[in-house]
Amino acid sequence: MASIKQYRKSIYYFGRATIIYLQLRHYLRKSFAQDLRFPANLKHDYFYHSNYYNRTKQYMHANHFFGELLCLLRQKPISYKERMRFANLSACAPIFDDFFENKTDLSHIRDLLESPNPENALNNAEKLSVHFLQTIMETITQKKPFLMAAQDLFLAQTQSKNQKNKQLNKKQLLEISLKKGGYSGLMYAYLLEEQKNDLFIKIAFSLGSYGQIMDDIFDLYDDAKDGIRTFANQSSSVDEIRKITDQHIHKINDLLAEYSNYNLHFINVLQIFTSTIDMALKQYEKVMQTQNTSPLDCLTIDRRYWIIDMEKPQNIWSLFYLSTQGMK
Repeated sequence: MASIKQYRKSIYYFGRATIIYLQLRHYLRKSFAQDLRFPANLKHDYFYHSNYYNRTKQYMHANHFFGELLCLLRQKPISYKERMRFANLSACAPIFDDFFENKTDLSHIRDLLESPNPENALNNAEKLSVHFLQTIMETITQKKPFLMAAQDLFLAQTQSKNQKNKQLNKKQLLEISLKKGGYSGLMYAYLLEEQKNDLFIKIAFSLGSYGQIMDDIFDLYDDAKDGIRTFANQSSSVDEIRKITDQHIHKINDLLAEYSNYNLHFINVLQIFTSTIDMALKQYEKVMQTQNTSPLDCLTIDRRYWIIDMEKPQNIWSLFYLSTQGMK
């Protein structure tokens, strides 16, 4: 049973998360578009009220919170320039998603990524992606490591196109997810100002991998419906999924134990992320018991059983309760 002190801490961190969320909403309304510096000739198709622009804002929600987590780790708030870089990376991401979804010449896109030059862009989408990459590259100090991480992520995303291949086993599917998330985590880390030591980079990679594990768990049904095989929707029980998540959080904790800037604020915020996964797995366990099915057979029952609605009051309370149990 949690102590009063743990409940107070939980209230504090959930309050801080609410403030960060409100600040982000204000930023998206007031400054986001300015930081993207949209080229005038591309505004008509890509700017306000377009489907693309709305997708950039969705990415910014996830990326910004990951950035805040890394800033907690380094014990220094996010700066204006850093937030601007996160905004441009968030704007670039859906364009690259479309490159992979559509029949695009990926070797050409890879060349564009290695050397972002507008003269080599063949269409407006490519011009816009180069624009965002150049905006980032103008201000970051570790340009080469950032581009290397971007290229590694590109390769991981290329491999992820094979996830529909039934020849891949669960271990191989998990490895794809860990690489996709891990190299994303590295790119976020290199958006931050100061030089990073090897341990910070390892933690950033592991946090990114953990984030992708969370995505695979939450998208268990929708991925399966789209024919995308992941370690989560190929598991025959929730215990199999939990074993993977437990192993990964233990790995992160081992790295944190070596980190000189180890701090409880970071540990407690990470606990909220861990509890989010735990809440999802508890719901899936209930589904297994009441519907006599497993994640592997998720498509045999209605989607509503596998969807984790984070706006549902019961789930908000469940997340708060589970997080409180682990507060330090």
